[in-house]
Amino acid sequence: MLTRDALAGKVAVVTGASAGIGAGICDSLGQAGADVLVGYNSSAESAEGVAARLREHGVRAVTQRCDVRDYDQVQGLFDAAVRQLGRVDILVNNSGITEPAPLLEMTPQEWDRTLDINLRGAFFCTQRAAREMVGQGGGGKIVNLSSVHSFAATPRYAHYEASKGGINMLTKACAMELAPYDIQVNAVAPGAIEVARFHDIPRYDREAWGPRVPAGRIGLPGDVGPLVAFLCTEGASYITGQVIWVDGGLTTKLATPRPTPGA
Repeated sequence: MLTRDALAGKVAVVTGASAGIGAGICDSLGQAGADVLVGYNSSAESAEGVAARLREHGVRAVTQRCDVRDYDQVQGLFDAAVRQLGRVDILVNNSGITEPAPLLEMTPQEWDRTLDINLRGAFFCTQRAAREMVGQGGGGKIVNLSSVHSFAATPRYAHYEASKGGINMLTKACAMELAPYDIQVNAVAPGAIEVARFHDIPRYDREAWGPRVPAGRIGLPGDVGPLVAFLCTEGASYITGQVIWVDGGLTTKLATPRPTPGA
């Protein structure tokens, strides 16, 4: 765990942060001393619960609704961060959906919804956050949430995998363009991380999935947050343009089936 003051004085904006991996990332940032804007789309109550937990760490935390597909709402998200917390030092692009659909039956609406939330929204947020960082005099951290699905394909996830492959290249492109402003851009690519939706999968069994992962267990949101927080510290200032896997070793396995939610 990072020291309590590793991110003291920094302000972070985290999208899709009301539950799951996003909430875990907020916890790690708050524990390291960052003030946090908890972005959410549908659950104000859950987002406020995350913010309340952060305040117990002695940091400032506010919430703001934002559909990242909407350019104007994204501007409102960052306006709120600057108005209520004073600046933007960190952006975590966590908003995303995973809605499997067979390739031959996938509708244009299903394709567009996934790409718009997962990739278009990350671009909107990155652009505005970088503008704030440059306007503040330069310096900042942007972390995008990718996935092991950007590395290996699974049936019924073509749209999701395309979006996360796009995230990897967006990360590299932005890292190159923003390097002169001392802004580091990286991606964290989780593997099978247990979140609430897993429990709606009829065949989901934590104990059955665990042995398929080299680490011997399913991942949890708390396995992702600490790495994201580290990438936001000065200790990570020479790390940029990277995709870092947090998957318990899944991507080390060759031609071995791995469980997929909803498959």
